[in-house]
Amino acid sequence: MIELNPGLLITPEFTDQFLSSPLTGTKTKGTYNPMQFVLRVRNDLHLALETIEPGIQESPLSDVQLQAFSTYLHETIHWWQHVGSNYGFISSLKFPVQAHIARSDLNALLQSHGAFKSIAKFDQLGNRNINVTKILNNWYDIEFAGKIALDPYNIETICKNPYFDCWGHSYSLKWASAISALGSTFDNEFSFLPNIKNWEEGFKNLRDKKIQGFYWGSPNKIPPIGTKAIFEGQARFSQLQYLYNASIRKLDINDFRKAGMLSGIYVEAFDVFLKILNESAPLNLEHPLIGLFLLVCDIAINPTDGFPFDISLYESFIITNDPGYRFVLICQMIRDKKLDVRTAIKDYSRDEYIAISDILSNSISCFSPFDSAVYVFDWINTQVSLKELLQEETAYKYRQENLPIRLFFSKFLRFQEDKFKYPQVFCWPGMNFVGLPGNSVDLSIVFELFEKHKALFIDDISGNIYNSTNPNITAAQADETLNQFFSWNSIYSMVRQWIIADGPFTFDLEWLSTKYSKEDMINWASNNFENSFGVRPEKFEIL
Repeated sequence: MIELNPGLLITPEFTDQFLSSPLTGTKTKGTYNPMQFVLRVRNDLHLALETIEPGIQESPLSDVQLQAFSTYLHETIHWWQHVGSNYGFISSLKFPVQAHIARSDLNALLQSHGAFKSIAKFDQLGNRNINVTKILNNWYDIEFAGKIALDPYNIETICKNPYFDCWGHSYSLKWASAISALGSTFDNEFSFLPNIKNWEEGFKNLRDKKIQGFYWGSPNKIPPIGTKAIFEGQARFSQLQYLYNASIRKLDINDFRKAGMLSGIYVEAFDVFLKILNESAPLNLEHPLIGLFLLVCDIAINPTDGFPFDISLYESFIITNDPGYRFVLICQMIRDKKLDVRTAIKDYSRDEYIAISDILSNSISCFSPFDSAVYVFDWINTQVSLKELLQEETAYKYRQENLPIRLFFSKFLRFQEDKFKYPQVFCWPGMNFVGLPGNSVDLSIVFELFEKHKALFIDDISGNIYNSTNPNITAAQADETLNQFFSWNSIYSMVRQWIIADGPFTFDLEWLSTKYSKEDMINWASNNFENSFGVRPEKFEIL
């Protein structure tokens, strides 16, 4: 039986903060950073993973390799959550969208007032300017939406912020701005994307009628958990199922609890799930309740009202799109409607996934994640712009126009293609990454899927970032796309500083590469910014 080693297993919650250095010498075992779009693991895990042969599915792994891979799987699931789920994908566009939505007003401000920093400080000093107002209101609305969804208790502080309008406004702008960026790149007429041009009137009516959550000063009722708890619960219990199966099903919940893997953020969602259903935690990791919990997580982070489908009911936009609300409502429907699903997941199969997710989604009057994947799959097969995009993805050579948005959307589409075919693998990876009798998907296919959907950018043992792309792509092409992506990323980072960070621009770029001097990296980022806005960072007046 595997002897659990917390040194290889305990990972902190995913972070949306910038890491300025590799993980060497830290307690952190691995992270996925949705602002940098980079997956990192610590050096000791790198060493263990490097000893795993490409034919992992054919060769038994050592205890160290199994546990290191389980942590790598945990962090990869965070990537899947951000690029493969509907909520995660819309949220992952936040960083580029905040910069793109402000671009015309930033340029207008440069023309009228010259280069100064920060825009927030300019506003705080009592200066009134229409461009400044638009920049700050849009930036903060999108920022607030992400923070509320991550942890609903953040709204208690956010409500006191003078830039906060209301929960519904922040959410509607977050979705509308992301879809606007997609539309300007792939669907100018909104022929297949939701037509956000029609949304303004619907949300205005809610404001006029004083519908809770949709007007300034509205009281807010929040769910007990947010996206952060759901993401971590989903990743941790998938990791536990993998270790359980890899141990030939000899480990149980108590073993993992003793190893320190079942505390804090990792069990918040699971505890809410059990409390609402009035159930005790099963000892057996293949128990149907564990499978049901992971399916509820999957449905919770795949809202469909506003993306990919158009809005069906404006009044419920917050509830139907907030992952924490969705999670709690599904659990309540299982309890109150006495849905026959508590023991339904036995084979962890595609048929079970489709049938049970349909029951649960219907209970909250929403499309299921599978319905969503089918809908997006139809886009792929019918829309010329998306066929062209996926040709770029195959060659890993993207047009420069909105490159990060093109790249992320292509990865989302590829994920939906495979979720349509193998939804059970992505919902229950821990039940599919070990060869078990009765598995509905051959292990070789499972690992092909894993290789295909690895995190886009991964660090190496030196802390440098590289592409985890198709081996058929040349190193030169992979490097070109990586450099182009992070050139855009550096501009987004500096726009963020320009808008809200007091003092001079900072250049904390050690996280990106250790190959170049600090001066080289500063010059590179400054050149990118100048090419985009026509002025160098050092020319800014600091307010």
